[in-house]
Amino acid sequence: MAAQATALYRHRTGHWLPSDHAQVRGWVEQLLSRSQSLKDKPLHPVLQDFKALIDNNGLIRSLATEMFKEVPVTPPYNQDPTKFEPQIRSYDQMFECINVILGEGPQWYKSDDSDAMGLIGFPINAILDWPMGTASGYGFFTQPLVNVHWKAVLNQWAEFLSGPESRTVLDSVNGWTSPDALQVLADKGNDGVDHYTFDQLYKCDPSLQYHGFTSWDNFFIREFQDNVRPVASPDGVADPVPGDLDPTAVIVNACESTPCLRKENVQLRDTFWLKSQPYSLVDMLNGENTAGPFVGGQVYQAFLSALSYHRWHAPVSGTVISIENVPGTYYSENFYEGFANIANGEPKPDPNAPNNSQPYIAEVAARGIITIQADNENIGLMAIVYVGMCEVSSCEFFVETGDKITKGDQIGTFHFGGSTHCLVFRPETKLKFEDPGPYNEEANKKVNSCLAIVV
Repeated sequence: MAAQATALYRHRTGHWLPSDHAQVRGWVEQLLSRSQSLKDKPLHPVLQDFKALIDNNGLIRSLATEMFKEVPVTPPYNQDPTKFEPQIRSYDQMFECINVILGEGPQWYKSDDSDAMGLIGFPINAILDWPMGTASGYGFFTQPLVNVHWKAVLNQWAEFLSGPESRTVLDSVNGWTSPDALQVLADKGNDGVDHYTFDQLYKCDPSLQYHGFTSWDNFFIREFQDNVRPVASPDGVADPVPGDLDPTAVIVNACESTPCLRKENVQLRDTFWLKSQPYSLVDMLNGENTAGPFVGGQVYQAFLSALSYHRWHAPVSGTVISIENVPGTYYSENFYEGFANIANGEPKPDPNAPNNSQPYIAEVAARGIITIQADNENIGLMAIVYVGMCEVSSCEFFVETGDKITKGDQIGTFHFGGSTHCLVFRPETKLKFEDPGPYNEEANKKVNSCLAIVV
């Protein structure tokens, strides 16, 4: 039966959770055990407020209750050895587990999982993995009031992750600066091409405790060493060779990421909630005024790995026209990536929801949107959407409206991760992509490397 279960599920994109769901189960079991030992500890005030919302709102309470019951009890979800049945069986248990999570950083969780080394990159996501895919879960996680409270919970955790107490998970014996962890992080950055050590890849001080990182967040948004990710065809090069390619025609990769999708002729409004998840510009860009110039253009989407680099770089030189941070959902996945198709003989819920819902979450999740007027008139106006997903919800811009930026400049970062991002181009912008797809979901594309050329 184990072989059958394996065949039913896709790879866990981005290494946010282990590819073997049994690893998630093992981690959740130990979390449940710890939460039970702390059962008498009062819930954090943000969790008390959230629980009060559920307790006192009939509709939300019904959704929160039923989403834990609706995970199927038919094979393969009740089968050994992976045992897919939900372990968190009520919203009371959910809050008890989150109460533990709020006081610690994401752990380095070593295992034999070669894909993610057992990384539980989304600990709250790990306990909601299956309920997110139910009909009631879809309703619960799209409720505006529910998302207001998720934001408060995640903000509270972000405050802890930015403080010195969060460094305990960075220890050099069993934590993120242990030899095993540093090797995995270096391997991800090298991607089978380079041979840097962690210290050669990233700015740090290995002579200091925790490699000099002042918090979990400081570790997570670590910078590459200078010249590790050079800018392809940098703008402003003095005395270019006659006949050489105009460097401003080269668009570079905005994030260290793996290509996901590229779609042309995107529409102002589309049915992004359906199984095909077409891009809908008015929803992605939060309004017709921003979306209008891009109707009929194209969207390129790529996702970030938990183990990699989370800062954003300018893909072109130009002027920042607008910046907007849009609140949204945090744990919503496309309904058809959940349990919706089981009745049709297609029991293929996303085992790392919402990874297989990336086009969908580009329209609904918390996100940061920037528009840039490129110096190269053949590129013109372009947009970038940085999409928060689950625990990844903080999008920080380093630039402001009106700023001049140079290709390769740092322009922002995800805090605690980074899930996915989209580059949006006008129909007038004719591009030749270095890799036009279809894409290999294991391939890493380096930040600042050539993404596309204006033709």
